[in-house]
Amino acid sequence: MKSNALPPTNSTTRRRFLHGISASTLLLASSRAMARESAVVSLRNIAGGKPLIGTAVATQFEKTFTPEEMKIIATQFDSVTPENCMKWQVMCPEEGTYRFEDIDLLMKFAIKNKQRFVGHTLLFNRDGDYPKWLFRDGNKEADAKLVWKRIEDHATKVMTRYAGKIDSWDVLNEFIEVPAPGYRVTDLTRVLGADFPERLFKLAAELDPKAKLTYNDFSVENPARLKAILAFVRKLRDKGCKIDVIGSQSHLEIGEKTGVNLDTMIKQFAAEGFRCALTELDVDVIPRHLYWNPKTRDDASKINPYVNGCPPAILEKQANTYREAMGAVMANIKHVDRVTFWGFTDARSWLNNWPWKRVNHGLLFDRESKPKPAFHAIAEALKKGG
Repeated sequence: MKSNALPPTNSTTRRRFLHGISASTLLLASSRAMARESAVVSLRNIAGGKPLIGTAVATQFEKTFTPEEMKIIATQFDSVTPENCMKWQVMCPEEGTYRFEDIDLLMKFAIKNKQRFVGHTLLFNRDGDYPKWLFRDGNKEADAKLVWKRIEDHATKVMTRYAGKIDSWDVLNEFIEVPAPGYRVTDLTRVLGADFPERLFKLAAELDPKAKLTYNDFSVENPARLKAILAFVRKLRDKGCKIDVIGSQSHLEIGEKTGVNLDTMIKQFAAEGFRCALTELDVDVIPRHLYWNPKTRDDASKINPYVNGCPPAILEKQANTYREAMGAVMANIKHVDRVTFWGFTDARSWLNNWPWKRVNHGLLFDRESKPKPAFHAIAEALKKGG
């Protein structure tokens, strides 16, 4: 049958040709985007255990995390830290009653995925971070002998239960303060005195001799605190304590001299024979300094600039801070045990509520569990090596 359709004009042919090119270009771009999406590298594989790459894991993660989040934990990290469920006041709110279920579940997950397990934490030198009954003896205050007996019993019960399964124990958290008297004054120091860390580290070494023992504190990279903490751990070691690792929590902020400070910190501890770890790494995109000033705290607590997302320029600054931190680690890799991020997705970060409630973007994955520039900065630094 003869067609009455007119042959295509030059302009018609050109339009069809351009339309085909556009469609092909879009298809190619879409394919490339899908390829990038499916080819997210594994940080643990790049690092190969040098250093260990870890994350804190929330309590009851198996009930609340999405399948994508579970996959991220399993594939990106070769070390896990229980965020809260191993802290004494959570594990044992009433004397003699222990809740091991959540710890056991995370331990089972770690074993299945060939991950190291961090004991966090044996004792936290901050009021409120141990059970209230610790300092009570009926209707009166418990004396030093009873308090220490309870600490011994707790350490023995927990450390022997998990002996051989814990790669590293955070034996003591946050003992040091720079102002006089040089340590954080708490009920622990008031009742036991300032020398209880010596007894604690010696006890831990007896209970689980194969585990690495860590002293963990905040802002260790700060020059004034670095000097004080170095003197503290040196004194403990000179008294016969086993301390393998100094943990710097490293809750950083964009714009800090991250690389220089961390590099100095690692080198100074290495010179004394200690290894280092970044134990709770994140990078806050909202400056905190105004909050620490009582005069500006009320105004600071209203700051919430990134409710609808974090601007690309800020995310790049954050990535640079992460890049500097990991660069310092890789430059001193022989002296670094692990790098643990305090979570991995912005949706579940403690920075959304600390030190005030706001929408934060401090971790490697966004609220949809997609890798951010910060993730790629870490991957690049690991690939570059030391």
